[in-house]
Amino acid sequence: MKSVALTTPLYYVNDLPHMGSAYPTIAADALARFYRLQGIPTLFVTGCDEHGQKIQQAAAKFNRTPQEHCDLMVRGFEELWNLLDIKYDRFVRTNDPRHQPIVTEFFQKVYDRGDIYQGQQQGWYCVACEEFKEERELLEDKRCPIHPTVTCEWRDETNYFFRLSNYQSQLEELYRTRPDFILPLSRRNEVLSFVEQGLRDFSISRYTPWGFPVPIDRQQTLYVWFDALLGYLTGLVAPEEEPTLANALKTWYPINLHIIGKDILRFHAVYWPAMLMSAGLPLPDRVFGHGFFNQRWTENG
Repeated sequence: MKSVALTTPLYYVNDLPHMGSAYPTIAADALARFYRLQGIPTLFVTGCDEHGQKIQQAAAKFNRTPQEHCDLMVRGFEELWNLLDIKYDRFVRTNDPRHQPIVTEFFQKVYDRGDIYQGQQQGWYCVACEEFKEERELLEDKRCPIHPTVTCEWRDETNYFFRLSNYQSQLEELYRTRPDFILPLSRRNEVLSFVEQGLRDFSISRYTPWGFPVPIDRQQTLYVWFDALLGYLTGLVAPEEEPTLANALKTWYPINLHIIGKDILRFHAVYWPAMLMSAGLPLPDRVFGHGFFNQRWTENG
């Protein structure tokens, strides 16, 4: 093994970190230390995802601007990782101006491939997930299956879409030929079940001002998940280097391991590899989706 690059999720800053934030970060830190002890060059990337409607709403709740809110929440994450002695190498902020050139360059690659088009988005939207939900996923009263106290909103708007449906067969081939791409087995089975039902194109833009403008239409901003996943590439660029895709790819790419929670599995195990395929980039080695803390583990403190 010549080198290792591993990541935690880029944590959403609608609120301060909690036990579920610490869990994958401690796991990633332990792995990074394990590799460093063997003398293997290791890059450990973490950070925060700062765009989207949910951030706007959280900021408004406390009478802050989105930027003020993000700065405050990010400080909370940095302080906790310092308290827990987490030895990360890069801390990505998706609101950082250095992130925007990477997003723009990647968008252009996918657009030139013909995988981005304008269309009408109709459906039930969960602001907590920042995602449109398919009818088959919803609970009673149009509630979100991940946030069961949240009733999804009906939306009908013109957005830009990524042609996820173009990558159905390629993704199925990926899962077949690389059975350890998604771990553990239970998460792999979840993804296989979802993909087997047929993939639909997904919206990558929104009419919310808090985000990077769509490069070809500045009336809209890029969907938080399209923007956020690219933060992993931004994290590979050394601070002294120009933020370009070439610099992101030259030393630490492809990423060896993404450690994530099971609630964001679909974005990392379906959307992310399809986006990379569209851009003509190699895929990460592995996505590991851990479970949630349950009552058994947290009983009596």
